[in-house]
Amino acid sequence: MKQLDLKNTSIIKLFLSYFIPSFISMFVLSTDVIIDGIFIGKGIGETGLSAVGLVVPVFTFFTGFELLFGIGGAALVSIALGNYKTFKAKVIFNSVIYFTTTFSILLGILLFILREKVVIVLGTNEVLKPYTLEYLNVILLGNAIIITQSILCTFARNDKAPNLTMISFISGSVINIILNYIFIFIFKWGMFGAALSTIIGHFIGLIIILKHFLCKNGELYFIKAFSLEAIKKSAINGIAPSMSEFAFGFIIMLMNIFLIKLGSQSGVAILSIMMYIGVICFTSILAISHGLQPIVSYNFGSKNLNRVLKTLKISLIFATIIGIIIYIVLYLGISHIARIFLKEDTKILPDLITAVKIYYLGYLFLGANIIISAFLQAISKVRGSIITSLSHNLFFMLIFLPLGAKLFGVNGIWLAYPLSLFCAFIVSVIVIRFELKGLKIER
Repeated sequence: MKQLDLKNTSIIKLFLSYFIPSFISMFVLSTDVIIDGIFIGKGIGETGLSAVGLVVPVFTFFTGFELLFGIGGAALVSIALGNYKTFKAKVIFNSVIYFTTTFSILLGILLFILREKVVIVLGTNEVLKPYTLEYLNVILLGNAIIITQSILCTFARNDKAPNLTMISFISGSVINIILNYIFIFIFKWGMFGAALSTIIGHFIGLIIILKHFLCKNGELYFIKAFSLEAIKKSAINGIAPSMSEFAFGFIIMLMNIFLIKLGSQSGVAILSIMMYIGVICFTSILAISHGLQPIVSYNFGSKNLNRVLKTLKISLIFATIIGIIIYIVLYLGISHIARIFLKEDTKILPDLITAVKIYYLGYLFLGANIIISAFLQAISKVRGSIITSLSHNLFFMLIFLPLGAKLFGVNGIWLAYPLSLFCAFIVSVIVIRFELKGLKIER
């Protein structure tokens, strides 16, 4: 593959070179997740969907761990490469991979031992518990595969190999879809089959992305090097996106708990379906931040601040447009989209349509929040990135969620999200204006 020139190529061309493969990867991965939900909904039913919805915080915990070291380390690697410090970049890469792989294996074993307590914390009831455990057992034991593939793909993208990252995600997703059908509808393995197909898909993707590093196709590859200081700095730099993901998982858990307390087990199923739909919506915006990060970090390291600011502007425009399109499509088409997850005799469709139209109003503001947070993280403005991330994923939700549930019941839970994102948007604008004053942008 021809190496990308991050220092001289036009910003829009560079952005599209990263955004398009990332978007395709995220789209295929999202489609994979949605089909996963369709198979569970059609093959197992609303109880299966509710069980997966309860496990969402576990996935977000794994993702948060990956972001803590993967995104944090990858940004530092790009800055180092921008400063022509190739060996330093290799040390950061190897330290992160060795540490995260070992830790995720140990973490999965520990959580598997404590799985009975884990499902209680997640808010399950006696009806959902066996389904939740059946799914969670496999996910916990295979978590190291999920985390390692994701982190390697992040580093490969920053090592100027976005297309191979795309192939890794697409191949794993296709395998997952095929096995999902076989395991659920032919073998009748239920929740166990759904979880197993997910792990096998990620394993195939892991094998593919390893090729980049084993064959030394870029500037990053495996060496005998480990630095605790690199681990520490990666964690500090990645704390904002990881805390945001941890906070999201915590909020989803709270939403499930509030829904169950309100006696709405159907609400848990509705939330699960909205998370499935939300995957393709959220990752569309996330792909933009993936396009932003390597360009911004490299040029920030090269002191080319005009290119840094231009990348931010392009990313904000893309994210805002996509957020508006997402809401229009869901508002007009949710009655048709929702039916693909549900059996014909379902009674929750009207409530699901109402929930989606309220909840996804937040996407009008989500794009700007994510891009501003990703930009600040890419230039190592940790404090500002943390404030913007937690504003839309935690702080305001902790206010509006209990208030909405008390005043408006289930619909108040859905309303809490757009209200929180609107308030977070105001905070993000204030923070980015303050942080940009500290950068000397040459006109």
